[in-house]
Amino acid sequence: MTYHSVSERVRQRNVLNVGVSLGFKGLSVRDPIHNRWEGFDIDLARAVAAAVLGDSRKINFIPLQTSDRFTALRDGVIDLGTFNASITFQREADYGITFVHPMLFDGEVLMTPVTNLSEPVCEARMTRKRRVAALRGSTTQENLRNYFDRLGLDCDIMLFDSPLQARQAYQNGLCDLYCLDYYLLAGERAQLPNKEMHIILHDRISLEAMSPAVCSHDPAWISAVGWVMKSLIEAESLNICSKVVDEVYREADGYTKTFLQPGEGLCRRLGLLPEFTREVISQVGNYGEIFNRNLGDKSALKLERRDNYPWASGGMLYSPLFI
Repeated sequence: MTYHSVSERVRQRNVLNVGVSLGFKGLSVRDPIHNRWEGFDIDLARAVAAAVLGDSRKINFIPLQTSDRFTALRDGVIDLGTFNASITFQREADYGITFVHPMLFDGEVLMTPVTNLSEPVCEARMTRKRRVAALRGSTTQENLRNYFDRLGLDCDIMLFDSPLQARQAYQNGLCDLYCLDYYLLAGERAQLPNKEMHIILHDRISLEAMSPAVCSHDPAWISAVGWVMKSLIEAESLNICSKVVDEVYREADGYTKTFLQPGEGLCRRLGLLPEFTREVISQVGNYGEIFNRNLGDKSALKLERRDNYPWASGGMLYSPLFI
């Protein structure tokens, strides 16, 4: 394979094949009315399409079960995975994939009906029954066992192939708890008909960093996708959003100019368009815009960013320098 094998294949096809989850509100959901995918993970994929093809709409989204995500990436069925996957040692070693850059810091939590609490204390130790719904092929099963072992409590873990199956089992009373990453679980709770009767417990089962993933065989593609992700974070750190990027571009000097005009030769070595950062911000926005639109203040979920601020603002997001 040539050094630019993936980016060249994407350009020849003129479309980016992207693996996404089967559907999580706020992360990746297909709008049946407008026949389009929306969400935080979807916008990360759109940023890559803008940087490589110049058009954030040139994407073929392929929904995948949790257990099939990494084999699809390894086997070349998809060029990119933005399926809210946790970065783990085992996944990179087993499947020959690479997580490009942490883009969402989260952690697994539990939801339960109010009626399953023996006392008005929102903790797992106060639950009466512990049949836990979780997704097959995720990190959840092992994390749950470790956590409940530390608490000295028994639990019965029930695995499902899709979030819809897990949510229905929980909603129908087949499971007493539902375990997912916080941002995912908040979206699942929002879809329950009587959501106020369900509580996300204070227990934090794990701390996980989520990242888009690519196959490991192409170093240039790994770098390209990684720098697209970093550009979203750096743009917010520099206060460059979609509304002002063109104005900032015209007046840019110093480091801001270097960021918005990285150099045609450097970009082409990675299979990126010249001035790809400008394209990404113009078409998709910076990290803050993406978060607020899908998960934060401007979304239906209105979730807090928690750890997901740039490091200079007290968060865990960071970008190396564009020099």
